[in-house]
Amino acid sequence: MSCLTDEHLRIVDADEDYGTALGYARNALVGRDVLELTHPDDREINRERAEALIAGGAPFSITKRYIGADGRFFWVTNHISLFHAGTTRRMMATVELIDGPPADDEKRMLRKAAERILAKRRLRGQFFDDEMLGEPAFDLLLDLFAQDLAGRDTYTTSAAVASGAPLTTALRQIAMLVDRDWIVRDPDPNDRRRIRLRMTASGALQMRDYLLTAEGL
Repeated sequence: MSCLTDEHLRIVDADEDYGTALGYARNALVGRDVLELTHPDDREINRERAEALIAGGAPFSITKRYIGADGRFFWVTNHISLFHAGTTRRMMATVELIDGPPADDEKRMLRKAAERILAKRRLRGQFFDDEMLGEPAFDLLLDLFAQDLAGRDTYTTSAAVASGAPLTTALRQIAMLVDRDWIVRDPDPNDRRRIRLRMTASGALQMRDYLLTAEGL
């Protein structure tokens, strides 16, 4: 399926398969900004790549999510090229439906989702007493999951801080999560006085499934 846009990313034409995939009639697509049909988390990179192409860059491919007329998200890979039609410029997108994001994209999205949820949970502390809403174990897991995806080491002290709980409470939560096989402790090979924390495979899988469901990824 394919879509044709002007240099401002407004749709000027689309084939029937493109409209069917998105759930729109062709005449309902013409004139719309293609970024309106793109998942908010994917719009910035889509815009940047398109602007680079317009400025003289090479054709490119981008894997992203579209938003259908029914509100569902689905994954595509768009192959974008630029051509001239008289004095105007057009971008042609050949669109390939795919089953899901590449592994690197999924890691990026999951990390952002974990950081976004954690930031919202921390924001609550500015408006409500921590004792009312505190869930240090879950905050710790969110932070540890995001750090693992970013390739950063997490140590006991920093994990305790991320939990937002007093140190003694945080240490009890860490011990509980170890007992439940959500996280493991590893001595730092460069400084055995420090203990690293990381999520187990089963813990990371359960957090992944939660975030994919909770965030509609």
